[in-house]
Amino acid sequence: MTIDFENILNASEKLLEVVRNWRNGTTVSQYMITNHYISLEEHNRWIQNLRKKTTAKAWIIRVKGKPVGVVSLTNIDRKKKTAEWGFYIADVSVRGKGVGSAVLYQLLEYAFGALHLQSITTSVLGNNPTALHLYEKFGFEIDPEKKQSLMREGRVINVSTMTLSRDTWTQKRKSLQKESKQKDTARLS
Repeated sequence: MTIDFENILNASEKLLEVVRNWRNGTTVSQYMITNHYISLEEHNRWIQNLRKKTTAKAWIIRVKGKPVGVVSLTNIDRKKKTAEWGFYIADVSVRGKGVGSAVLYQLLEYAFGALHLQSITTSVLGNNPTALHLYEKFGFEIDPEKKQSLMREGRVINVSTMTLSRDTWTQKRKSLQKESKQKDTARLS
């Protein structure tokens, strides 16, 4: 399975609209902290901010050439050497096939390699045990002091902040490398 990444700033208007539709669809938004409807104006502001900022990057994930999701780094702090990240696989036909593992591996290679980060953080909703398990497999740990919750459709959903340090990544990297190399995965840049 070939996995490639396209800088979202190089995407066509048509593909950017596909990304907005993914983000507004329930198969993605149910796992996002903010799940309100994203208007074209809000989406365009997000893209413009990516063009202006050096503290955020986003890529479209492609499997066998087909766009299937988005991966991003935000709040990149080069002095503290930290960042936040997130991703989603919108195309349900490729979920459960190792795409998430391959994408996360390449993101961490980029974050700890090219960007020389010391730690990387994400938030995961309690209604997404698949993501929680994946992040734990990669060495992310829940920060017990940053537990939150949100209300969605009358239900309380726990939100966990998870962090991975450079040292833990260095320890985990080799064992995860084999799994990632089974896919023909391009590097992030």
